[in-house]
Amino acid sequence: MTANHSPSPSRVSLVRCGSYDSAFLKDAVGSALDHLGGPARLIRPGQRVLLKPNVMMPKPYGFAANTHPEFVRAVIEVFKDAGAEVWVGESSAGSQAGMTLTKKALSASRLDAIADEAGARLINFDLDGVVTVRLNNRFADSVPIAKAVREANLVVSLPKLKTHTYANIITGAVKNLYGCVPGQIKAEFHRRAPRPLEFFTIVRDIYGSIRPGLAIFDAVEGMEGNGPSAGRPRAIGLVIASTDPVAADAVAAEVIGVPSLRVTTTRLCHEAGLGRGDMKDIQLAGESLESVRVADFVKPSTAVVNPHLYRFILKATETIPVIDAKTCTRCRVCLQSCPMKAISEKDGRMVIDRLACIRCFCCAEVCQEQAITPKRKNKLGDLLSKMMFARW
Repeated sequence: MTANHSPSPSRVSLVRCGSYDSAFLKDAVGSALDHLGGPARLIRPGQRVLLKPNVMMPKPYGFAANTHPEFVRAVIEVFKDAGAEVWVGESSAGSQAGMTLTKKALSASRLDAIADEAGARLINFDLDGVVTVRLNNRFADSVPIAKAVREANLVVSLPKLKTHTYANIITGAVKNLYGCVPGQIKAEFHRRAPRPLEFFTIVRDIYGSIRPGLAIFDAVEGMEGNGPSAGRPRAIGLVIASTDPVAADAVAAEVIGVPSLRVTTTRLCHEAGLGRGDMKDIQLAGESLESVRVADFVKPSTAVVNPHLYRFILKATETIPVIDAKTCTRCRVCLQSCPMKAISEKDGRMVIDRLACIRCFCCAEVCQEQAITPKRKNKLGDLLSKMMFARW
């Protein structure tokens, strides 16, 4: 893949905001978008805007690894003021007892309540159906993504500015869209491509298939150290926005003292012509970079991953839905609810196609007889999963 950039630079806005107070946030988000031409340049009244925050785990309101719910509220209100219909969607990381954590994460963070208060439709990507996207990638020739991505007129990435120990240094607007892949199938792509560079080519190609029209960073408070979840909160006091999310990632990295093209996803997208990652091709609006740079931002202590150990852990903790034939009444609700059409009836039994299943566990969610339960493929996986979940 080779770069094919337009001659004009990408524009990234930097606006100060030192508080999650709703009035300050809405003004800052509005100002950041005004530097880019305003919401009217991006969306027409009545069109659908899909906001994709980063709510990676079920932690309480304000947890520094998640996009702050008040930040999401401010973005909702800005687009609703412009006459848009606003959706908020997410598929969180990890699982507990085999079940995905998205529903619990949306509740614990209070994003579900805030979306309701702000008049936005909240979408659990694990339960809302998918479309299959073809990728030209040797580790993943296709990937399921939430169907809301294709139904929206504008997709907006709302990442948290934070570090990432998995060889990418930061996680930003590009990596955030990996959460558009529903269910535990996300772990499958880590298994297929355990080396960081291999895996991030999948992230790049998923980003390229979605092509969001806007990124707005929650950099009011970030996370330094060993992110994306185990680091420390760090005040940054910024909103960063761009219609080129790759450029937004580049500027976010430079704010915390990381050369833009050192971030793997930024470099890969830049080289593929999916956006601008080189600062010489980026024009800043609002604050200058020098005036907002955080010189002593603590980077991850390590970005070295043993791919063989990583693959083993992922394989050991793999969970699949299992149907208890004695309890199952063959009501076919699971068949009708499966987003991948992976369930069929054969010889008087409901059967799951393991190759088609994405481990979203919609089937277990809807089964009124509790005949479908998540099972670890490996007993060691139960212990490993409990140890990892305890860290959260």
